Amino acid sequence: MPSDRPDYRELVSAAFAEEFADGVVDESVLRRIHSGAVEEWLTALDRSGLFGTDALANLAEQWHAKPSALFDAMLAGADPVTARRWRQAWATLERTEPRAELG
Repeated sequence: MPSDRPDYRELVSAAFAEEFADGVVDESVLRRIHSGAVEEWLTALDRSGLFGTDALANLAEQWHAKPSALFDAMLAGADPVTARRWRQAWATLERTEPRAELG
């Protein structure tokens, strides 16, 4: 089922390409994204002038609901080795972060 929301993955990837330029996993960046602290990236996109108010609100809603959407968009333009490093680090956080109990 197609989404009614625009996909900004390529623009987000281009805007944050420098995050992956050296290929080194920045654990503090990864932890902030994983925890849902996405405001600094929303602010950066706002300052870039590439995104309007509606687009930023759409991205904020998506990223707060699913922080991995920001992570995936940021990795979209990374080279395969860098992407693999970051995904392995993300998977480690997935295994070690406490999960909320249901019910």
